[in-house]
Amino acid sequence: MPMNREILSRLLAQLPSPAPRLQELHISLHWIIVRCARYAMATFYRPGNFLEPGGPSSYLGDQLGGSVAEIAGRFADSTDALQLGLINACLNGSLPLPPDAFVANAVEPFAGFIQHARTCFIGHFPQAEIWRDQGHPVTIVELQPRNGDLAWADARPLLREAEIVFITGLTLLNGTFLEVLDRTPRARYRVLLGRAVPFSPLFFEYGIHLVGATQVDDAARALRYCQHGGTSVRRAPPGALRQVNITNQPALRAELDRLRSPRVAAR
Repeated sequence: MPMNREILSRLLAQLPSPAPRLQELHISLHWIIVRCARYAMATFYRPGNFLEPGGPSSYLGDQLGGSVAEIAGRFADSTDALQLGLINACLNGSLPLPPDAFVANAVEPFAGFIQHARTCFIGHFPQAEIWRDQGHPVTIVELQPRNGDLAWADARPLLREAEIVFITGLTLLNGTFLEVLDRTPRARYRVLLGRAVPFSPLFFEYGIHLVGATQVDDAARALRYCQHGGTSVRRAPPGALRQVNITNQPALRAELDRLRSPRVAAR
């Protein structure tokens, strides 16, 4: 499904004027790294191997020099994850950095809550599997479920009762983001996180309580890691990437501060 037009239009309205232009573009197996106002990244996933004959193309056309607004308009109606991933990467490289952003793992402050609260992960996160295997009330909901996961098509009753919901940024690319919000009316906390998330407080207006994204700190290290097939933030070279967050919930921020996570320096 194409990216939600309302959300995209509101994100584009936050860009500085004139809109930054795409100066560099690097495509790896699951990641896109761009340089617009600054280096940034986004993840994408699509079935099939674009390296195989007859597979989906990895060529996006010559987009270098185009403004982020032009690129977004060009691919906004696409259903291709790579093209939509380019939009998200450009947004992350162009949107103003929130002044109250801080460094932390977006999942950590919930370690105490999940022992008793009904928790759903929309997307297969490593920590979710660990907590589920420990016997906590954690369910993983997936469009393509692995062993032990719950299929998205069967998840509506469970999501209706969920108290904590972690939502992968890939829902912004596959058209399920707004439906997740609609299916979780009783959620105490909703967390939108991952490398496909445009880092913006706009999502608070949609019922998200914490936004977690990935920032490129050292472009040379990040690019080298991607060129060698790296796909995990946790395994990236030290200093290449970092997880950044914003929240509109003082209690969550206090818990994150308790974990002594340093603030993101404004750049």
